[in-house]
Amino acid sequence: MDEYLQFAKRLALEAGEIMLDYFTIGAAREIKPDNSPVTEADMKINQLVIDKVIAAYPNHGVRGEEISFEQEGKEYVWVCDPIDGTMPFVLGIPTNVFSLALVQNGVPIVAVVYDPYLKRLFSSSKGSGAFCNEEQIYVNKENDLSKILIGTSGPQGKCLKVLEFHDEIIRKVQRHYQYQCVVYEAMMVALGQFGATIFSGDSAHDIAAVKLIVEEAGGKVTDLLGDEQRYDQEIYGAIVSNGKVHPDLIKITKNHLTEAK
Repeated sequence: MDEYLQFAKRLALEAGEIMLDYFTIGAAREIKPDNSPVTEADMKINQLVIDKVIAAYPNHGVRGEEISFEQEGKEYVWVCDPIDGTMPFVLGIPTNVFSLALVQNGVPIVAVVYDPYLKRLFSSSKGSGAFCNEEQIYVNKENDLSKILIGTSGPQGKCLKVLEFHDEIIRKVQRHYQYQCVVYEAMMVALGQFGATIFSGDSAHDIAAVKLIVEEAGGKVTDLLGDEQRYDQEIYGAIVSNGKVHPDLIKITKNHLTEAK
């Protein structure tokens, strides 16, 4: 496990250097069919992950946001979001991160998230706790929705009716934020700054690393119904929380689902 973790950390630092090389206001991008942006940095980092995994672990697969490699039927799959928060990235806003998890039979066992701007490397392996730059981190213990900060980044029209959900959540929490980077928000949960973040999409690469790091920090990550799910295939959204407010958030999300699971 430690070998995998060290491999992931080295990859994260390399990815961070690429992010910094390309980071500028108005970075060139193309628009994908789902109306989200993609940059040369996204593609370069995604390919870096594939190349490194093939060289080190040729029997493993890669599930990337932009490019994947032989993931079907593999016991071990590296699930990667080369830049989570590409829109802030192209706008020159430093709320975007590199995210990578090693998933074994659908369960994340190693995870890293890297913020190259503040040099924050979040990491965890299953059963070892969660860390930011080698210092152990923990979620907060607030159990009152009205006293938490919550993140609400995510696409509309996937698993959750986001606008209707926002209307209800605004009335019930202290304040909500949209960084347009759910992984960044989730790390705020792991650090104890946010009480939760809700993800309305179906992409495993957004939540695979989050699942392990937040839970090893003492929190809870489930689908929008409160159930466990695999992270080597499409997911049914995600509730990411300190665990204390999780039941209350499940009640709210159930009111605004786009369709049955």
